[in-house]
Amino acid sequence: MATVIEIGAIDNDQMLLEGMAAWIARSREIALTAMAVSVEEYLAMPRRPEIVILDLNLENFTDPAENVRRLVAAGHVVVIVSVIPDPVWIAATTEAGARAYVPKANNLSTLADVIRQVAAGDTPLTTEHAFWLGRDARPGRPELSVREREVLVRYGSGMTLEAVGRVLGIAPGTVRTYLDRIKEKYARAGRPITHRVQYGERAKEDGFGRTRLPPST
Repeated sequence: MATVIEIGAIDNDQMLLEGMAAWIARSREIALTAMAVSVEEYLAMPRRPEIVILDLNLENFTDPAENVRRLVAAGHVVVIVSVIPDPVWIAATTEAGARAYVPKANNLSTLADVIRQVAAGDTPLTTEHAFWLGRDARPGRPELSVREREVLVRYGSGMTLEAVGRVLGIAPGTVRTYLDRIKEKYARAGRPITHRVQYGERAKEDGFGRTRLPPST
């Protein structure tokens, strides 16, 4: 028998919570077992599922990124949902540790796909998430070329210069040149890379290297 994925949901929209509960009740593989209207209320529950669906804007004057940080610190895996995409907060909550972002305009099957991938330990990237991360124009996020992102993700994952070069079809010396450019751009943005581990940290902070999901239908 397949394992049922338990999830929780935090949203100030009671109607949406009830609608989500009704939809998930028909699912044989996902169970919504905890609902709250605030992070405070959710964290006060004695039994909380690890995976949490969190509304980007709870309309209670809480900081979206801080909401994510509190949940992650408590051991939860966070999936952000929102009606109105705010590129600044989408980027900020991604950096705070949110595993995925799903617009509420998507159908529930897309959310189910994301939940399944998150439960499997993946970091899925919806088309909309990729779009809004790409539009993050904050001063602290440098503009990297596609090739620079590829080098950053692979080198940041622990691959050697030679291994990155083999995968991308370029010489190790060229990989080093890309890394130097990446370091320079992050230094200009006020987020210097001073040791190797930080390549991976920067890639994670800026949402690079995530598993891409197909467009919703």
